[in-house]
Amino acid sequence: MALSMSPISRNLHLKVTLMYLELEDLLTILLAVSGSMIVGNFLFPNREIFHIPMNYFLPLVILVVGVPGLMVFKYGKPRSYLQDLVLWHTRPRAYSCAGREKQQAAPYLREDD
Repeated sequence: MALSMSPISRNLHLKVTLMYLELEDLLTILLAVSGSMIVGNFLFPNREIFHIPMNYFLPLVILVVGVPGLMVFKYGKPRSYLQDLVLWHTRPRAYSCAGREKQQAAPYLREDD
């Protein structure tokens, strides 16, 4: 009895990109565009730049500047660099367990009587 075989993808570590940006980067730009549309709609409802309403102009500027800017920023960086950068800036730091503390509440060594 022969085994039935089906082809599968062997390259599971393939970096999926669109316009040289990962999915997380595109979602970041999408979040920035939607936020700018809300800001433009509520803060500048009647203003126009170059005869374009502000709530359409701000997302357009973010797309035109953000996508190439992020592509240049991420050039040569490893996968999910933007996510790691945000996590590094938001998490508390623990630099060294052997470093001296700035303020020591209790003495480190006990003196036996």
